[in-house]
Amino acid sequence: MMRALLDRHRRHGPLFGALLLASAASSSLVAARVVHTGRLTYGFLVYNLALAWIPLAFAAAAYGLAGLASRRRALPIGLCSIGWLLFFPNAPYLLTDLMHLRVQANRLLWFDVIALPSFAWTGLALGFASLFLMQRMVAERVGRAWSWLFAAAAIGAGAFGIYLGRYRRWNSWDVVLDPDGLSRDVARIVLHPSAAVLAYCTALSGVLLVAYLVFYAWTHVQSGGADGRRA
Repeated sequence: MMRALLDRHRRHGPLFGALLLASAASSSLVAARVVHTGRLTYGFLVYNLALAWIPLAFAAAAYGLAGLASRRRALPIGLCSIGWLLFFPNAPYLLTDLMHLRVQANRLLWFDVIALPSFAWTGLALGFASLFLMQRMVAERVGRAWSWLFAAAAIGAGAFGIYLGRYRRWNSWDVVLDPDGLSRDVARIVLHPSAAVLAYCTALSGVLLVAYLVFYAWTHVQSGGADGRRA
């Protein structure tokens, strides 16, 4: 089983390796800042980046299981898919960490302007890689058109999840730790949405969708369009 999973992900090895390298490079920037200043400023970015790897792990597991011939794969695929959806916002969430950039009286501004965007684009890459795997899995099952509806819906749900995390301070694991509080807050927002919430989610969804289209198109340039028939 493990060998079959690895075979299904063989062509994704370079991508996973590049994402590991990008994560290490970004984390090293924060580590260098901590060593230089003696302060844990921006240390939370490393934690947020670790969370951004979780949806990719779930997506890789779901995609790998979908390629097996076993009839008992439906339940684990479903659980991995749910896990992916719950943690997916954690990846593009790093984009919003740019708001923590300190400009005033910051002698390391030049360094921070490099470090924070590196975390942002690495988080986006992790999120888009996980979405790409999930979209391919959906395309293999129900077709390309439905896979794009799935991708658009996932990005919209991800934007709403980012809002819940950034402004309502909910975490993905609150689905288990505080399901009542989370469901009440979500219901309140959905039933009585403010113009600010709608504008935020719409703008963020649009930016993420366009960025994902660029990511998706680039993967097909690299593969010569060979995957275009499936996703």
